[in-house]
Amino acid sequence: MSEDSIDLSDTVLENPSSKDESSNDRPSAQSYIFLSDSVGSLTPTARCILDELKDWHKRVEKHGSKEKHASYLMTVDKLPEALGKYTNLGAQGRSESSIFHALRQILDIDHRGQNRAAYAYPYLIRTGSKISSKIALVAPQNENKTDTQPYRLACFRFSQELIKVLLENRAKKGRNWDEENPGTLLLQKNKEGNTWLYPKLGSLEAEVSSLVRKGFGNLPYIPMPDFLQDFTVFAREQNLALPILADYHIVIDELNILPDGSFKRLPEVVNQILAHMNGLEHFTKDQLTKLAKDAKYESFLATFSDYISKPKFSSLESKMNPEEEVKKFLSIIENFPYPTEKANKSLSIKETIDLSVKILKRLSEEKGSVLTRKDDSIYGTVKNAVIAKIPEHTKNHNTLLRIDFEDEVAKAGITSEEKANEYIKRLKDDVFSDHSYYEEKLPDGRSVYYVVDHGYMAAVIHKLAFEGRTNPEYKKQLGYAKIINHKLSNPKHPELNNKLKPELIAKLNADVKNMEVEELERERSNEIRSRFNAVPGILTFVVSTLIFITGAYYLRSAMPIFFGVPFSVVLGFMAAIYFREKSTEEIREDIKNSGKFSGIGDWGKPTYNSGSTSSYEDEAETSKKEEKLSHIYKAADNFVFPKRFNKITDKVLDPKSLRSRIYENLDNIKRNNMTLGKEKDDDKVASTVEYAVLQSVSTILIPDDVAIRDLPSTILINRNDMKSALFRGQLADFYREEMNKKKFDKKLVKYYTYLINTVEMEYYKYLPKKRV
Repeated sequence: MSEDSIDLSDTVLENPSSKDESSNDRPSAQSYIFLSDSVGSLTPTARCILDELKDWHKRVEKHGSKEKHASYLMTVDKLPEALGKYTNLGAQGRSESSIFHALRQILDIDHRGQNRAAYAYPYLIRTGSKISSKIALVAPQNENKTDTQPYRLACFRFSQELIKVLLENRAKKGRNWDEENPGTLLLQKNKEGNTWLYPKLGSLEAEVSSLVRKGFGNLPYIPMPDFLQDFTVFAREQNLALPILADYHIVIDELNILPDGSFKRLPEVVNQILAHMNGLEHFTKDQLTKLAKDAKYESFLATFSDYISKPKFSSLESKMNPEEEVKKFLSIIENFPYPTEKANKSLSIKETIDLSVKILKRLSEEKGSVLTRKDDSIYGTVKNAVIAKIPEHTKNHNTLLRIDFEDEVAKAGITSEEKANEYIKRLKDDVFSDHSYYEEKLPDGRSVYYVVDHGYMAAVIHKLAFEGRTNPEYKKQLGYAKIINHKLSNPKHPELNNKLKPELIAKLNADVKNMEVEELERERSNEIRSRFNAVPGILTFVVSTLIFITGAYYLRSAMPIFFGVPFSVVLGFMAAIYFREKSTEEIREDIKNSGKFSGIGDWGKPTYNSGSTSSYEDEAETSKKEEKLSHIYKAADNFVFPKRFNKITDKVLDPKSLRSRIYENLDNIKRNNMTLGKEKDDDKVASTVEYAVLQSVSTILIPDDVAIRDLPSTILINRNDMKSALFRGQLADFYREEMNKKKFDKKLVKYYTYLINTVEMEYYKYLPKKRV
């Protein structure tokens, strides 16, 4: 980017402090264009351009469009073609040089637009994947003066969406700074051919100007201050730009933070500081030291030479904290006594350095805001990650999500105890404002929280009630879930179970009640069995009684019966107690105390020695095979039964579709399992995977009298899905809808009725049995 391509006067706003955000909505003295009083003084090209613009506006109005819109306006790139019909213009009159000078005349650039006969304003367009600009021209010439505000607003509104995209992309990508010499962006050749410092080339305004420049094609650039003002005001409103000076803005970039809290990429404001420091150092070395040598300022030369000789910003940490270096450098150049005998050049150098120093100081002041944004960014990342997990976990697993807020904040790399405590409190508030929870106190005094998306509460309680019969952790969660549900039910929370269908909620609640009744009966039965074993007790009583009756018969006396019956009752009672069902721990303790089995260790578990039989080896071999199949199934599970799906039947397969899905995802499955990855025969791999899947899924076989020729007679469902009440409800609803579509076909109705009954009522038959 050269200085000739960007006019820096373009980046100066007119009285920026006096303009508020709504200044574009009302006309000002500078918002009008006038009929030219000096048409004779205009070049032929300028007069032809005005004539063409006048005709253009008439044609637009003739088509009945009174609305101001950017696409209706004449643009600079169309001028060469439009001027081709004016035969009074020679080749020179239609040249780029003539068009440029004509535009300067009608826009009154030399007098800052005080007597302009036309108005120019850019708008942005998308060309492919890139954003470019066009320069619209306005000159209706139907009144003595025309307000340009409607045209200005129309063009800017047309560009707003692309401006936002432009700023957001810029915030993500950052600028291409030279790491070794970032200040080269600010150093360009001036008209005399000398390297000069242009501090404003680092601004957002300069970046925008380079984009607007493309709209002029091969014509030299003409300043567009109105557009720059509108652009920066909009960027501030959207919180996408930070004002450094009235005419110097920088993009508010997205901070790229690593897990340990460090920056993956330097923030924009830090890069700006380093660039201005580097550029100012080079400019001081090239220009200010010449003045110092001519004036023989030996002390300045020595101090500056000593400063330059020391290495700076050699590490990322030093780059992130440049404030001290900025202070040292500014203390050297701010007190430079500029000589007066070389007034013009000396003054130009002084003004350039003063502007750069002013920008550097403001950038240093704003650097503190980066730390605040860093903290907000880290917290936002943690918050979004935690909050996103809750509904996803509840929907997919139908269980409570255990959250340790201290661990979640610690993972983000927050080392400050004060900040960590603040984040923990904020995170709790944000999570608990939308989700329900139960607090569990740990022995060390800390707390963990079980959180749930209460929109699926009935499904969660159903899953925990079913799994809690064999899993202690789920049984504990069931107690917490019931407490949460009770709080939400009295009075009823409006979002309780709002993500489930009413008929499914009723069915789930009924299932839970049935399971609770079954569990209560089982506990009572177990309690009785743990105290008495009725069968040996009754048998002992009967045998003993028969013995006494036989004795009474042979003795021809009733005495054995009188004494024998009570004795038999006592003996039967003692037998019932002695032969009661002992717990596993009691059995192990008895075996251990007997000392008869050397293969039983201190904890009552087998410790097989060299005398173990071959049956143990067979069991070990079987166990290895099962483990291998389990690993293969895990590698294939996410691809065969995807967690994300468009419709519920994507997770329901038959042997044919299973085989097809395995082949479709074979490469991914092989990458997930080293054993499969080594096998080159794809057919063998697919066959192995198919076998592993079939051993690990719920397989529903349709009876021959129900099966239909064109529909699957074998249904394969992931066991985790089969356990989920939510999944079963959705699948049953799908089958019900299909059945309603074919309700006049008795065979199809029978087929779908069987599937609905299996999924809703007899699903437990297809779940793995608890191993004893």
